[in-house]
Order: sequence, then structure tokens, then C-alpha cells
Amino acid sequence: MAKRKVTDRQYLKDWESFKQNIHRATPIDLNETPVQKERRKKALEAKPEEWFKYYFPNFYTAEPAAFHKSATRRVLKNPEWFEVRPWARELAKSARTMMEVIYLITTGKKKNVLMVSNNWDNAARLLLPYKSIFEANNRLINDYGEFQSLGQWEAGEFVTKQGAAFRALGAGQSPRGTRKDEVRPDVILLDDIDTDEEVRNKDRVKTKVNWVEQALIPTRSISNPLLIIV
Repeated sequence: MAKRKVTDRQYLKDWESFKQNIHRATPIDLNETPVQKERRKKALEAKPEEWFKYYFPNFYTAEPAAFHKSATRRVLKNPEWFEVRPWARELAKSARTMMEVIYLITTGKKKNVLMVSNNWDNAARLLLPYKSIFEANNRLINDYGEFQSLGQWEAGEFVTKQGAAFRALGAGQSPRGTRKDEVRPDVILLDDIDTDEEVRNKDRVKTKVNWVEQALIPTRSISNPLLIIV
């Protein structure tokens, strides 16, 4: 138990450091007028790669490859889309997906995000960067308003002031109750959904695929487009 407490304290300390780094990396121009700000926002939103570079300087640290840009164009131009990213480690799968999803959320194109992993703890961990960015990214807050709400604002489930919902879900859990007001999930992110043990067992893989197809995806609305990124 003592070891777990030490681990949890270090985990929280690391995330506080992560938030501070976001805060320091995103200074704003206090002399910018409202008209200038609105003009800049529209120009950035029209060029997503420039949008990523401005709002996420600590993630956008190198020029993306052609396949990164092509993948982003597919995701942003197709509201109804299934994108699989079998990229190697350190090729920014999670970082690029996060920037895309936050772009879609802040510009009002998507409203309800499910983060799915092999268990709830991992899914909640994968949501923490989103939550931390909404709390500490000065540039996003300056341009789109405060995100942190006074109500539901927890690691594994939170709703922004603008009404965008994020929820962590472990594979096999019931996805019921994932609707926010009238909006059913319109983004599903599947990240590290398999364990090393499971991929060696065809029956367990089949069971998980059936859960995705028969329980998870049907949480969507048939009248609104759904984005899935694996």
C-alpha cells in the first residue's frame, strides 16, 4: 500500500510538471486587440498545421512527415471516418491525434469523445493530457475561453464549459450512459486496447473485436457522423 501511495504521489507530481510546462510554453500577446485576435484565429483555423504549431509548441517540435499531414487531412475533412494508425513508436500517434481532436472540439465540429483502452485506468491516463491542456494552455484559453467547468471535472470524465464531453472507458465495460444531453459519442479513440497476453489468444481478440463492433460503436447516433481513430 505504501508503495502505491508513493507511486501515486510521483504520478501527480509528474502531471503537475507537465501542466507547468504547457503553461510556460504558451505565452500570449496581451496587447493584441479583439479584432486582431479574431483575425488570427480564423487564419489559424483555416490552416490546421499552423493551428497545431501555434497552440501546441511543446508537441509540434519538428516538421511533420507527409504521411502525418495526409492522415490529418483525412480526419479533418471526413466527419464520418475510420482511421487506423499502425505507426511505429515515437511517430507521434497519440500527440497528433490529440491535436486533431482538440481542433475539432474547439472549432465546434465534435462534442463527445470516448477514450478507450485495455482497462479504465489506462484510458483515464490517456485522457489526462487533454484535461491538463484545457486547464493550462494559455493560448487555447485566451482564444476560446476557459474550459474547466465547476461541475464534472475528473481525470476519467469531464465536461468543458463549452459542453464538450470526454470519458474514459475500459475495454469490455458497458458504454451505456455516454450520451451528453442530446449528443451521443461522435469521436471514439482506441489506444492500446490489447495487452501482450491477449494478442496471443485469438478467442480473446475476437471477443474484444465483437465488443467494439456490437457494444461500443452502436453508442453512436445514426444521424450524426462518427470519427474513430485506432
